[in-house]
Amino acid sequence: MSIFPQGAEILQVLEKESKLPGPAANLSLLRQFLKEATAEQIDLCLSVLDKKPDPNSPDTFVAMCGVAASANPDVFKKAANSDNWRIRESAVIGFQNLGLKDLDKLYSTFDSWENANLLEKRCIAATLCEPALIKTEEMAEKILKVLNEYMEIIELEKNVKSEECRVFKKAMGYCISVAVAASPEKGKEFFEEWMRSPSSEIRWVLSENLKHDRLRKMDSEWVDAQIEALSDVE
Repeated sequence: MSIFPQGAEILQVLEKESKLPGPAANLSLLRQFLKEATAEQIDLCLSVLDKKPDPNSPDTFVAMCGVAASANPDVFKKAANSDNWRIRESAVIGFQNLGLKDLDKLYSTFDSWENANLLEKRCIAATLCEPALIKTEEMAEKILKVLNEYMEIIELEKNVKSEECRVFKKAMGYCISVAVAASPEKGKEFFEEWMRSPSSEIRWVLSENLKHDRLRKMDSEWVDAQIEALSDVE
């Protein structure tokens, strides 16, 4: 039996159990909502989006639940462009949930995002760089190609101080480590190629990725060598 009530009472339950305000929203409850929510409950939660809630408010958690459970790529795309970082993250959770059920649909959806902006590219990168979705070397290499295009964008971006670019770079600061760890041979080649870039923005992204334990578990000596090489450049 579902723990979630029908009707408007669902909003009160989610608000109460949201753990917001606070450092982290109740993601375990959100994932339970993903499994059990009805169409009516999802629509009620999505209605909260119109309030444009503050990121640290319980209302934001309610909206997150609606977005993540919607299974609607149009809703995900709208959420990916939100000013609210938690709402943006709920789009990633929703897309990842879609990918676990139908990976082909996930890729076809992203293929349809022509002229994606930086926030949408951030959503794509954060979604695809989920270890549970990278099931083969071929998938990892495909993701590395996407990330290579995104690194080129960062290298050429003139407005690096914009909020959109900051958010995009922050995601790239961990996404690359996931793809490299999933395909060490190709991943190291990708990483070392970008080590040659003179861009300080690129070096920052590479440096951030080297902080993640997954790379050290993959090859600690290689990580130390990259850190030393970046230090020499700086």
